[in-house]
Amino acid sequence: MTKLRPLTEKEHAAISAYARENGRRWKSKLNHDWMNARTTGILQALRNSHGPSWLVSYSIPKRRRASVDGSRVITVVAENGDLYEAIKEGINEPWTINYPEGSDRFSGSEPEMRAHIRRLISEGPAAKITP
Repeated sequence: MTKLRPLTEKEHAAISAYARENGRRWKSKLNHDWMNARTTGILQALRNSHGPSWLVSYSIPKRRRASVDGSRVITVVAENGDLYEAIKEGINEPWTINYPEGSDRFSGSEPEMRAHIRRLISEGPAAKITP
C-alpha cells in the first residue's frame, strides 16, 4: 500500500467548502461527481492523486472556533477549483473577499456575501463592488 501525501491547506479548504455546499451526503456526491468527470481544479487533482477509496476514510478537520472578537473565515470553491476566501475581522466590519483575480469588500450577511461570491465566480471582476 502506497502512503499518500498529506493534503495542503488549499485542498482541505476545497473539500470543506464542497462539503458545506453539498450537505450531509457530500462524500457520495463528490464520489459521484468524480466518477462522472464533473469536477475540475483542486477537487479533480485530489481525485487523480488520492482517489475514491481515500475519500471513504477522509474526515474534515474540526474547524477552529471563531475568536472572541467575532472574526470568521469562509471558503468557497468555484467549479474550476479557484478558491474564494471571505474574511470578516469583527461583527461590525465588512467581509474582505480574496480570489484569483483580486479582492473585494462586501457588507452584508453571510448568505448575501455567498451570493456575491457566486456573482464574482460567474461574472468575474466586473461584479466587484469596490474598485
